[in-house]
Amino acid sequence: MLKEFLRRILSNRGYVINRFDTGIPPTLAEILEAIRQPSVMVCFDSEVRIQSEILAIFPPEQVQFVTPLPPPANGITGAGQPTPVAPSGPFAAVIDLAGSPLSALLARFPWLARAEVLLLRCPLGSFWSGEIDLCHLTSDLQKRGFGLEDVIDLTVGPQLEAAFARPTFVFRPAGRPGTQARNSRYRVNEALALLSTPIAQARDFRLLASRGSHGFAGGVFNPGAIIVDDQVRLLCRTERYPWQQMKADESLYFAATPALLLSLGRNGEITQTAELALSGLPDGPASRVEDFRLFQFRGEAYSNHSVISASQPGAPTRGPLQLETMQTRVGVSRLDLRAGRLTWCGVPDLGRPLQRTEKNWAMFADNDRLFLLYSFSPYVLFASRNWPGLEFAPQREAQIALPFSGDGLPVRNSINPVSYDSDHWLHLVHKVYPGKRYSFWAVLIDKKTLLPVRSTVRPVVHGWKSHPAAIIYTCAAIVRDTDVMLCAGVDDCGTAIATISRERLDAEWVALTPTETGSSK
Repeated sequence: MLKEFLRRILSNRGYVINRFDTGIPPTLAEILEAIRQPSVMVCFDSEVRIQSEILAIFPPEQVQFVTPLPPPANGITGAGQPTPVAPSGPFAAVIDLAGSPLSALLARFPWLARAEVLLLRCPLGSFWSGEIDLCHLTSDLQKRGFGLEDVIDLTVGPQLEAAFARPTFVFRPAGRPGTQARNSRYRVNEALALLSTPIAQARDFRLLASRGSHGFAGGVFNPGAIIVDDQVRLLCRTERYPWQQMKADESLYFAATPALLLSLGRNGEITQTAELALSGLPDGPASRVEDFRLFQFRGEAYSNHSVISASQPGAPTRGPLQLETMQTRVGVSRLDLRAGRLTWCGVPDLGRPLQRTEKNWAMFADNDRLFLLYSFSPYVLFASRNWPGLEFAPQREAQIALPFSGDGLPVRNSINPVSYDSDHWLHLVHKVYPGKRYSFWAVLIDKKTLLPVRSTVRPVVHGWKSHPAAIIYTCAAIVRDTDVMLCAGVDDCGTAIATISRERLDAEWVALTPTETGSSK
């Protein structure tokens, strides 16, 4: 009872209870203590605090301090000698990447590649500036046989404070037993998502609409996208009222709000807008539609989208909005561009129990086959049995070990997959880190096996780094000959597009090996 009461109170204020525990990372002292015997420590870090921590655990005769050539930012230089002596036995190394670039050190002292542990430290500011990229760093060390085991002291705050934070990255040779700290996978994945430059960067994005655009005070955002008559069409969610007003008055939340169709020119500029009426919603004035995803099948355009219904039938109340009492389903509507109308078709029948809140289903077509991707991790794919009926049958089920999964956070569908080449569909999936920090990765689905076969390790899109916004949600992709247009919602109020080259995307693929757990042909 108390948990439900707290959940309701927090929901009314825009918060959601998240029970995921990220775990407490080990301290640098604990890492040092674990490698103390029989190792020698070689320290390429002139920060006095770090040297003091090392000397508190290692006897002085087991330590070599090497002062990097550039002086530390604070001007306080600890003990040091210009050239280290290659240890004859097991050793560990602490390296300040800002003072001693790793590639230069490995070229000068190749014996560093024999280390039992590499503890790499760097100011967060070096990642924000793009001077250091964690994906590149991890990939380079993987080629030398090292894997990223854990991350210490990673606190992501305002960018102005980034220069004062200095996380430590713990690398060990592959297969070597480590500390096995609780939830280290989470910390590693979070660091790789936040501290790697995404494929789509701020310079690639263009903001098309936001709060107040086209007369919608709450914004125009979360666009679905398709190409019709050689023109990109975006179908956007709109809000007539700002969120704070809707939270206080349920009737405003359910007030009829049309979808907004944006037609784009060759350079991505808006050439035409049109409001689309919604007809046939299942619960009338006590339901609303949002977050459109578009697909084409048998010469017609459709949208799969969320349908939110009030807990009680009839007219909405004027009281506070209580989202926790409402039902969220995924519905399908037919999109008639000429008539300017979305017509309700119904809710897909998957023949399985569904939750009170269902979201993030994806739909896509291949000639005369229509698919519905219920979830990505685990991978659960359905196929239409009787279109235009809405019965779907299981098609593929699989477990997929993704390079960014395994940390307890769900990996969810983001867009409707679209054809990428003759053999694959392009899909985007996402994870949400605390603070609504979204990261998106690209996946290729094989058209023959209907299973994911490649993904990126580097995020395609990430908030702040891809666009100056805390929340950025990629809703659709348009694949062209040489590039991919990404269509995204920004800060739950705006619409933006970005263009990335296919060559850039193709450089990031790694192979996946799905384990099929069920199928029906």
